[in-house]
Amino acid sequence: MKKEKNEGKIKSVLNLSEQLISYLAMIFLVVMIIIVSTTVFTRYTINFTFRWTDEVALLMMIWFGFLGMALGVKQSVHLSIEFFMSLFPEKYQGYIYKIENILVGVFGWYLVKYGWQLFSRSITTVLPATQWSRGLLFIALPISGAFILIYSIFQFFGILENKSSIVDQSALEEDNEILEEGN
Repeated sequence: MKKEKNEGKIKSVLNLSEQLISYLAMIFLVVMIIIVSTTVFTRYTINFTFRWTDEVALLMMIWFGFLGMALGVKQSVHLSIEFFMSLFPEKYQGYIYKIENILVGVFGWYLVKYGWQLFSRSITTVLPATQWSRGLLFIALPISGAFILIYSIFQFFGILENKSSIVDQSALEEDNEILEEGN
């Protein structure tokens, strides 16, 4: 009973983190679209661009990409070869997904470790147009890496759903039927 209550609290915190990351990613995407659209419009209509637009759009794209990566891990929609998995008997698929969680967690750890080193080394340099710290470009790596690591750990222990618990059996059967028809 107490374990289920703790898991419920953990799930609610993880779901809250997912919502916050989603909103941040949406904001970054909208800002990036506005900046790029404005730049294109001003370049072709009045032959003028703001100096800072490329740097800020790049910053938004980096943050959007890395936050999206963390969301992909949380929602188990990251790159995986489902066809390959469907070739294995169902009883082994859960083990393979556990191995996948470990590998994704290791990737998250590397993002944390080396992303922090990159951030630490670049924090004192500035971007030329905005004069912002170059560290803003690289702090996204350890932040997203931490979320990737956390999400993959909780998926490994079954607190979060992962692909092994949300496999669509009817879709797998349909894929297998199509494969058999082709042979």
